[in-house]
Amino acid sequence: MNYYETHKDDQSLLSLWESGDEAAFASLYRRYFPQLVTTAYQKTKDRYTAEELAQESLLAFYYKKEYRLDNVAAYLQVILRHKTYDYFRKVLVREQHTSLAAQQQPATVEDTTQQLYKSDLLKALQNKVQALPDQCRTVFLLSRNKHMSNHEIADTLGISVNTVEQHMRKALKRLREGIVILLLISLHP
Repeated sequence: MNYYETHKDDQSLLSLWESGDEAAFASLYRRYFPQLVTTAYQKTKDRYTAEELAQESLLAFYYKKEYRLDNVAAYLQVILRHKTYDYFRKVLVREQHTSLAAQQQPATVEDTTQQLYKSDLLKALQNKVQALPDQCRTVFLLSRNKHMSNHEIADTLGISVNTVEQHMRKALKRLREGIVILLLISLHP
């Protein structure tokens, strides 16, 4: 312990500091740092954060150069309270941003995954349609793309309505089987 720490009260140290004696402030720092850490730790429950808040409070006091104080301890506690509020405000904002990002990210990833899945499924379906026998494919495409009835298809192609119905059943059966297989493959990597 030095002379400043054992023989000077706060007012004397403030006067010395005002006259340019940095050792007087260092003495105030050593005197109040442990108290500020203890108070901050009670609020934050984190030793590192408590020490940071105490350090920031003492630095704020230093840069404000408050030489005319009646109660240094109370003034430092007010600064620490504000620093602690700021700390918790930042933590809350960070948690809100993290929570918001966590909520948005999976939705975005899920939407993208769904779009890719739909695109892949559509391509696979188009490939299955192209793999149908010519007449069967033609009947199916006239029905689905041109929205023609079975009678209209039969008239256009010069075949019976019964033949159109058989081609449609055959096309739908093959496409259904192909889609089921694709779904099973995609669900079991």
